[in-house]
Amino acid sequence: MKRVLLLVLGVMLVTGPAFAQAAKADKPASDKTMNASGTVSAVSPDSLTVKGKTAEWTFTVDKSTHVSVSGATKKTAALKDAKAPTAITEYVKVGDTVLVKYHDMGATKHAADVNVRISAPGAAKKK
Repeated sequence: MKRVLLLVLGVMLVTGPAFAQAAKADKPASDKTMNASGTVSAVSPDSLTVKGKTAEWTFTVDKSTHVSVSGATKKTAALKDAKAPTAITEYVKVGDTVLVKYHDMGATKHAADVNVRISAPGAAKKK
């Protein structure tokens, strides 16, 4: 009985990593999160264009896109109180320096997280 148990355990240890590699290979490319950083050259409610040092990327933006920017908590609360819809254009402006975490969906790139590192001088928030 001990030999059978040891044999089964040995087989599991040997084949386990092979199954894990196969499962990892089956994942679509969209599960891999990639990063892009640069300056915002255009922003609209459904897209964001970022110009980096060597390339320019256009990302699709939707309600699942998370935006991080200093002072956003107060603005979000004010918009929620006013029952106004929130859009990325409320937080991200042309000239802002951003880091975008995105998923490559083939023909499009979906922005999962947009982090505003430096706000553009002309995009200063009014108090």
